[in-house]
Amino acid sequence: MEPFVPTRRDVLLVRAELFSHGLPTELILEILDHARYWVERQHESTALRVLMDEEYDTEYTAAYPYLEMKAFPIETPFRTNRAEVPKIKEIEFLIVSHDQGWTTEGTKGTYDTSSFFEVSILTPKRLPQSDTSLSTSEDQKREFYRNRDVFSNVELAVRNIFPTGMLHLVRRPSTETEPQRMHCTEMTNITKEPGTSQIEAAQGGMHAWYLQSNEVARGASVFDGDMVRRYTIVWSSKLNTRWVGNEGTGSGENFIDTIKKDDRIVVWARAKRRGWENHIHGVRMTIRYSF
Repeated sequence: MEPFVPTRRDVLLVRAELFSHGLPTELILEILDHARYWVERQHESTALRVLMDEEYDTEYTAAYPYLEMKAFPIETPFRTNRAEVPKIKEIEFLIVSHDQGWTTEGTKGTYDTSSFFEVSILTPKRLPQSDTSLSTSEDQKREFYRNRDVFSNVELAVRNIFPTGMLHLVRRPSTETEPQRMHCTEMTNITKEPGTSQIEAAQGGMHAWYLQSNEVARGASVFDGDMVRRYTIVWSSKLNTRWVGNEGTGSGENFIDTIKKDDRIVVWARAKRRGWENHIHGVRMTIRYSF
């Protein structure tokens, strides 16, 4: 049996019931958080996508925007306090993927890989002196799926997917290189794209949080070992310290607390360096909110 997931209406009714018994609002919210009585929104894709270097190029680098989701797709079921906005408590990612299944680097079974996933925050242009987006959510979604393709890095991808600039990347607050990128220089640098005016001095991770590494050479075939692995990652806000992952999982530091109204979240499938591949079988993103 699947676990019960409350609707926003359920949450507000429970809050009203607890309040009617004389409990203060602060205690009510603490009770709901302790019970993880949160609304969920989920988006997923099971489209098979393979990133591979057909040219066997030493400068190979690929970034594909596999999944995107509006950060706050929450409706108001009935009249309530309009000033009240949902708060993201945690985001769970479920990734089903594997690399090329072999390596010559002696790193089999580790997460020292160049087959991985990142996640970025896209924020819209807003009206001057206002919090109102200049573009609608449907406009943004339409542009994303119409222009989606494989690019060399996330910066170049966003510039091509949204040529009018309706959405742009949010910079990761920390300037420290995430540890999962530090096993080789190709993972820390953005490879130059010939003939473009991209920011070539940018470092990997400037506009993307490291999400998950594929375990290196997980298996030789579907009959020999568990080649297609499922990775569960949970990142939380500063007020909710839950974290789920392994040594190949990014910390998610400041990710949720950086998200603002009207922002969108995009999961990037990545592959870098000659010989590395990323076979993506599916990604599911579940966002949990409190009120």
